[in-house]
Amino acid sequence: MNTPVKQNVKLETLKLFQEYEKNPKTRLRNKILELNFGLVRREAHHWVHQCPESYEDLVQVGSLGLIRAIERFSIGKGHAFSSFAIPYIRGEIQHYLREKNIQFVFPDAG
Repeated sequence: MNTPVKQNVKLETLKLFQEYEKNPKTRLRNKILELNFGLVRREAHHWVHQCPESYEDLVQVGSLGLIRAIERFSIGKGHAFSSFAIPYIRGEIQHYLREKNIQFVFPDAG
């Protein structure tokens, strides 16, 4: 459900991306990152229960994925940024865990 806060974040993100595509400044990228940091926190929260890594480490690694997503996103393709960014965030975390040879703990399905 789209709450007014979520809608405001989406509109602000869209405006910033329009500026960022014209003039890719670090200040704009960082503002987009701040507005969408909840995506990283949510993904880190998901993974912290499946591996022994700390939440802070997962947030740090996930932030790199968010930065990559910001740098590669194009508003002209018509995709929602959150839908575009989550695979980058998740992929960065999974890559980190694979490199560290972390064993995943999956809850029992029964």
